[in-house]
Parts: sequence; structure tokens; C-alpha cells
Amino acid sequence: MNVKINLFILLVFFAVKTSFAQIDGYWSGKLSLGVAELEIGFDIKTVANGFSATLDVPAQGAHDMPVDETVFRDNRLQLTMTAMDASYSGELKDDIIEGEFSQRGMTFPLKLERGEKETQQARPQDPQQPFNYRIEEVRFTNAKEGNTLTGTLTIPEGDSSFPALVLVSGSGQQNRDEELMNHRPFWVIADYLTRNGIAVLRYDDRGVGGSEGEVLNATSMDFSYDAEAAFDYLRSRKEINAAQIGILGHSEGGIINFMVAERRPEVAFLVSLAGPAVNGIEVLKAQQVAILRASGLTEEAIQFSSNANAQMFDIIAASKDREEADTLLRQLVKGWGYNEELTEQTVGELASPWMYYFLKYDPTEAIVKTNCPALLLNGSKDLQVLASQNLPAYEKIINEYGKANMTLHEMPDLNHLFQHCETGSPNEYFTIDETISPEVLEMIVKFVKKVGK
Repeated sequence: MNVKINLFILLVFFAVKTSFAQIDGYWSGKLSLGVAELEIGFDIKTVANGFSATLDVPAQGAHDMPVDETVFRDNRLQLTMTAMDASYSGELKDDIIEGEFSQRGMTFPLKLERGEKETQQARPQDPQQPFNYRIEEVRFTNAKEGNTLTGTLTIPEGDSSFPALVLVSGSGQQNRDEELMNHRPFWVIADYLTRNGIAVLRYDDRGVGGSEGEVLNATSMDFSYDAEAAFDYLRSRKEINAAQIGILGHSEGGIINFMVAERRPEVAFLVSLAGPAVNGIEVLKAQQVAILRASGLTEEAIQFSSNANAQMFDIIAASKDREEADTLLRQLVKGWGYNEELTEQTVGELASPWMYYFLKYDPTEAIVKTNCPALLLNGSKDLQVLASQNLPAYEKIINEYGKANMTLHEMPDLNHLFQHCETGSPNEYFTIDETISPEVLEMIVKFVKKVGK
């Protein structure tokens, strides 16, 4: 009896391992987007309880994005990317996976074949050993929602009570390094600041890495409580001077840091890198025109697009809630002749919880109510949060409300990532080796050392 049982277990184990081996590896294919193709890759691995996977979009410089659920059973593969509102479903046939990639209501055929994962090249500014500071993996909890977040705390060597910064990323779920297109700006910032005597806490956004929390219905306000939790965690550390803790936010993070400072007068200082000073509708109107113009579209085409967007934005601005906006937007775009898929994609994006909140939110009140020193930087070639739109809005607030503690700088020839650039177009981000301007890094250190005394 024991022999039969053992043999049965062995055969089952062998069959399971063989099944695992069928799917392990790197699988890639191309999405046909009509006028272009986009390569998608999945790196699938066997783990103790089944499988895990990550997603690559090499053309966008996006690598190792988390796949929340990986299921392979009876030759069927199912991958779910919650934060992206995306999924892939396919069937393994003769070492090819035939299936479909879906995102925000749109579905595209996608055939995956075995391939080689693209090797990521290190950027020149990526931090290098030896590190003359302490590096600690940390966990902390958002007291309001109860979700746990994970991050890295870097602390200068020595027994001093150090000033510190929390780093808050821009829109979209990103890891603690704010990794984008093979650039890791938050890692570069943390390394530079810590080598100069400033402790830094950077953390994975909720839904990324080890960080938990609801994402699909979350807004900038929800994310601000994650940032506040990071701030409070720093206040609990004996190595940190609790009276010298600030928050650095990039892009959307430059809205979130003011939200926290408005609620918490204990915030000692703020750094805003390309943070908007006007509502989201105005930000996107200017952004869309600037990017389309940089892409070479004719003025006639730009005007046509702007008029269409203005109609949708007007509905958002006048709506009393998301449900009303959803209904009116559907009526509008169907009147333009949009099919069901395009309607779902357009309305689903604009009336999503995060986008709807962002478009309606005006940061002016939070900026006005913030009394701590703030360093406000914007690149002159930023096409996503335009200096020509947002710096005058900051200046108006400073002048009207006597905010002498706020310092503005327009950084010449820098884009939204604060790289030296030619045009500022997002298409350049991946092609530029520089991760972040050394002048910006130096300016942040000087500001913190000046106000964090």
C-alpha cells in the first residue's frame, strides 16, 4: 500500500512540475493599435503557491510592473493587473499562447511566444556602492484606511537628529523609486540627499510592491493619507528630528504634499517638483495642446482636438457627481459617432474616480492654508505641467496672501522629469540618459539645510 501511495504522489508531483515548466519563462507579443504596434511581455515564474508574473512594455521603458493575479490551469492563462484596469486571457497551444489583452473596456488580440527578456541598462546617475549611509526596509500603516505600505528609509551615518523628507510620486501607481522608462528618480534623489545629511523615506504606492490598499476607487485625497502615514512614521523614529520633517512631491505628489500640510501644521517644509497650482481641467487642457504641438500636429488638428476636449471638460466641470458626468459624457461621444468600445474607453477614463477628482480639484485653498516654507520648481520645457501656466498661479497666491515663505524657480531647459532636454516631449524621456538635473538636486539640499535648522 505504501508503495502505491508513494508512486501516486510521485506521478502527481511530476505532472504538476511538468505543467509548471510549460508556462515558466518570458512570453511576448505585439498589440495592434491600428496605426502602430506595441510590444507586451510577461515574465512568468513558478512560486510556492502557483505562479507569479510581471509585465514589460519595452517601448515605454516600463519593466517589471506587478501582475496581481497569475492563474494557469488546464492550459489556460489568466493575468490580472488591477491598478491598470487590465487583464490577459489566453490558451497555451504548441508553445504559443493565443489570447486577448483587455484594458478599460477595450479588447485586443494578443498572441504570446517565448522570447528573451530585454536587459535593462543602468542609467549613469543610478546610485553606486559604497553607500555611506544606513538603508532600512520599513513598513507603516495608514491609520485612516488601515492599509500597510512598504518602503526604504535611508539615514545618514552618525548620532545626530537628522532632517528628513518623505517622497511622494506622481500620477499612476509607481514603486518607491518612482521608476519610469528605466529611470529611478526617487532613488537618485534619496541617495544624493542622504549623502548630504538628510534622511529620506520613499515608499511603494498602494497596490505596488508590498504596499496594500484600494486603488481603483482611490483619489488624490486617499493617496494623501498614505503620505501622511509616511510622515507620521518618520516622526516615530529616534534618528529623525521630528521638527524638521518635510514632504517632497512630484507632479500629482505636488498636490498631495499641500493636502497633508494643510491638515498637519507639523510639516516643516515642502518641495514641489512640477506640482500643479490650478485645477486638473486647466492642467490637462494646456498639457494636451502642448504635447500635440510638440508631436507635429497641424494647428487645425490641435484646434479640433481642443474643441472636443473642451466639450467633455465642460460637462465634468458642471456635473454634480460622477454618475451625472458619466451619463452626459456618453450622450456626447455617442453623438459624435463613437462605437461602444471607444465610448467605454473615453468615458471610463474621464469619469473614473481618480480622474474625476483630479479634474475637479483646485489646489489653491490647500496652498493658501499652508504656512511652512515651500520650494516650488518647474521646468521651462515641461509639457505636462506647464511653467507658463502654473508658476504665475503660484505667484498670484504668493502676492495676494503674503506667502513670503514660498520660493519659485523656473528651471531652464528641463522637462517634466527635470531632465535637460530638447523639446520636453514625453517621447524624449526614455532616450535621455540623465535621470534628474544635478542643479535640482543641489537646490533641494540647500533649501532643506536652510529651513531645516
